[in-house]
Amino acid sequence: MHHFLSAVSHLLGLPNHNGQVEMPDRPVLVDAFPMGIDYQRYADAAISEAAQQHEQAYRQALGDAKVVLSIDRLDYSKGIAQRLHAFEALLVRYPEWRERVNLLMVVVPSRDQVPQYAALKEEIDELVGRINAQYRTISWNPIHYFYRSFPFEELSALYRLADVALVTPVRDGMNLVAKEFIASKADQRGVLVLSERAGAAQELAEALLINPTNTNQVVEALREALHLPDEEQQTRMAAMQQLVRQYNVFAWTRLFMDRLTYSKIKQQTLATDVLDAHAQSQLRHDYQVAERRLLLLDYDGTLVRFQHNPQQARPDQELLELLGNLAADARNQVVVISGRDRATLDDWLGQLPIDFIAEHGVWLRRAGSRWHLFQEGLRAEWKRDIRPILEQYVGRTPGAFIEEKDYSLVWHYRRADAGLGALRARDLLNHLAFMTSNTDLHVLEGKKVLEIKNAGIHKGTAAAQWLGPKPPPFVLALGDDRTDEDTFVALPPEAYTLKVGPTPRSLARYAVANVATVRQLLGSLLQPEVVDMQTAVKV
Repeated sequence: MHHFLSAVSHLLGLPNHNGQVEMPDRPVLVDAFPMGIDYQRYADAAISEAAQQHEQAYRQALGDAKVVLSIDRLDYSKGIAQRLHAFEALLVRYPEWRERVNLLMVVVPSRDQVPQYAALKEEIDELVGRINAQYRTISWNPIHYFYRSFPFEELSALYRLADVALVTPVRDGMNLVAKEFIASKADQRGVLVLSERAGAAQELAEALLINPTNTNQVVEALREALHLPDEEQQTRMAAMQQLVRQYNVFAWTRLFMDRLTYSKIKQQTLATDVLDAHAQSQLRHDYQVAERRLLLLDYDGTLVRFQHNPQQARPDQELLELLGNLAADARNQVVVISGRDRATLDDWLGQLPIDFIAEHGVWLRRAGSRWHLFQEGLRAEWKRDIRPILEQYVGRTPGAFIEEKDYSLVWHYRRADAGLGALRARDLLNHLAFMTSNTDLHVLEGKKVLEIKNAGIHKGTAAAQWLGPKPPPFVLALGDDRTDEDTFVALPPEAYTLKVGPTPRSLARYAVANVATVRQLLGSLLQPEVVDMQTAVKV
C-alpha cells in the first residue's frame, strides 16, 4: 500500500491523504486488507479421520525424524532455492541433525511453460538431487520432494505431521500457507518460521521471523524451531490461532465490503451540485430576508485569479468596490479568510471595514480592532529546522520559492515546471510528513503550495469564532481549495457553502465555475432583481 501510494504520487502527481487518492472526479480509497482463510474448514479437516489416516501412513514412512514442511507454488518470489540452501547449511553446520530431520517439500506446478519458471524448476530439481545424493543414507533421505498438488485431506495431514513450517518467500503479499498451517494444529504443537517480507508477518508476530536472504539467520531459526519446548510452542500457536480464527476470510469479506460501501458514501458526500438558477434564486432570497448575514470569503482563487507571482494578485478596483458595498450594509459581516500573512491583507484590504482571518486562522482581526493570535503561546522556533529542508527543495526545483509568515512556512511551486513541481511537491510532502509525525505541526497542501504550520489551527476553527453561540440566519462561505474544506465543515448545515473551481467534489453544498462567477454572485446580492448567472456551468 505504501509503495502503491508512492507510485501514484510520483508517476501520476495525484495527492493523497490518509490513504485517500484525490482523483479529478472522485476520491479513491486505498487500504490494506489482510486476507484470511476459512479457519474452521482447515481446523475440521485436520481432525478428520481421513487426515489422521494419511498422517499415520506418512509417519510410518518417515519414522521418528522431525519434519520441516515447505509448500509453495512454483514462483521465483517464493525463495524455494534459498530455502534448500538453508536446509543444506543446517545439515553442514549441525551434523547432529542428520538422519533426525526431513524436509518435506511440495512445489505446486505454475507457469512451467514460461522459460523463467522452467529454469527455476530445473534449478530446484538439481539442488534437491545434489543434496539428497550427498547426505542420504540407506535408511534416511533428507528431502522428500513432490512437484504436484495434493488433495485437501492429504494437505491437512501434511500440516498435522509437520513439526516446523518453513515459509520464507523473498516477497509475498500475504501467504496463506502460514495461516493454513496454524489452523490445522489442533494440538497446538508446531513452529512457524516465517519471512518478514510476507504480508502475514505483520499479523503473526509469534512466529520466528527471519530475513529470507540471510541464510545464517534461516539456519539458526530452523535450529531454534527444532529445539523449541512444547510449552512455548503451545503458547505461540495459541496466540496465532486466536488471531487467524478472528480475522478469517469472512471477517475479511465484511471489512472489504464495508470499506467499499464507505468509499461510495464518501464519493456521494463530496459530490457537489452546481449552483443553478433555482439555487441561486433561493440563496438571494434568503440573503434579502435575513436580519444578520455572515460572509466568509477566501481570497486567492476565489476573489482573485491565481498569479505566477503571488504578490501580483492585488485586488483590482472592481473587487474593492464590491467588498466595500457589501460591508456598507449594516446587516452584513464580511470576513476575508485567507492563507496570506496579515501585513499583505492590511496593505491590500485594510482600508475596508471588513474582518480578517490570516495565515489559515493564526491571526484574527475584526474591523476597527487590532490583530491578535487565535491561540497564545504559539511557537515559531521549529522554522529553524524546517526551513533548510524547504531551501533544499527550492534548489532542486527552478521556479520554486519560500514564503515565511509569522507562524508558518510556505513552499510555492506555481512558477516551476508543472511536471517537475508536482514531483518535487510529492517528495517534499512525504519528507515533511515523516519529520512532523508525532509533533504539533501540520502540513497543508493547497493549490501549488505546501504550508507547514501549527496543528489544530485552521480556517474552520477560526471561522467558528464568527458564528458565536447563535449563528446568523444567513451564512455564505466561498473557497477553492482543500484548506477551505475546514471552513465548510465547521458551518451549520443550512449555510450556503460554495466550492470555486473546475472540480465539483467538496464538502460544500454547491459549486461555481470560477472567480468571475463569484464576483457576479456577490454583485447580484447587492441588486434587488434576479441576475441570471450565465457563467455557472456544470463541470
